[in-house]
Amino acid sequence: MKLMKIVQQQSGLSRRKSRDLIEEGEVTVNEDSETNPFADYSLKEMEKLYLRGHPLPTYPPKRRGYKFFKPTGMLCSHDDPHYGRTLGRTLRSEGFIGYNWAGRLDQDAEGLLLLSNDGQLVHALTHPRYEVEKRYHLWLSEKLGYGELGGIIEKFMEGIEDRGDLLQIKEGGVINRGKEHTELELTLTEGKKNEIKRLIDAVDLTIVRLRRLSIGPIELGDLSPEEFQRVSEEEWEELLQYKEEAIAQRDDGKG
Repeated sequence: MKLMKIVQQQSGLSRRKSRDLIEEGEVTVNEDSETNPFADYSLKEMEKLYLRGHPLPTYPPKRRGYKFFKPTGMLCSHDDPHYGRTLGRTLRSEGFIGYNWAGRLDQDAEGLLLLSNDGQLVHALTHPRYEVEKRYHLWLSEKLGYGELGGIIEKFMEGIEDRGDLLQIKEGGVINRGKEHTELELTLTEGKKNEIKRLIDAVDLTIVRLRRLSIGPIELGDLSPEEFQRVSEEEWEELLQYKEEAIAQRDDGKG
């Protein structure tokens, strides 16, 4: 395995940052400084691995998954030079070394993120080709009639062309027509960039709040903002099934 990949996996840093630190001489392998990010190593052969003097584990991680309620205002990034409240910093402060997340959320959105140190699983849940369902709760500023809402949802299911993309939901429904907000629930399977916001903009409506409720078989449930919860054994088995199906699809040449 390339040293850059090992440092990325064992530290939780981005691929680019791992490469930069190695080239800057900040990584030590078995007491020797290593500046080639593409040097081949095996974790089994490593006795010591240091990043800026801090020891990193040199044994394969136990594969695990966690739910996390991302609050509004948190940036889905490992690090940002201009903003301190990033998901990456939160994970490292909580001991989640080598973890990544499936399905980013915009800074002004909230809700479920799935965390795992299983890269293949994260890929299977994230890549559009595998069409994993993601369910969202939307609060709109406009108060609309049921007939109008039904027409909008039907239009979303048929698909809307926007900047060369076909934006489309799998399912949709009305949660509540309150005095202050209209609340919708939408399910997507592809997740193009800003897809929900672009759909809402296309029908001249305004989102005031957006929350992800589920990713595949994993539900947000009663988690509170910034709360972590390890997935249950049953949920983990379901997630592994998603991964196995994605690998099979890839090996069959369909992915």
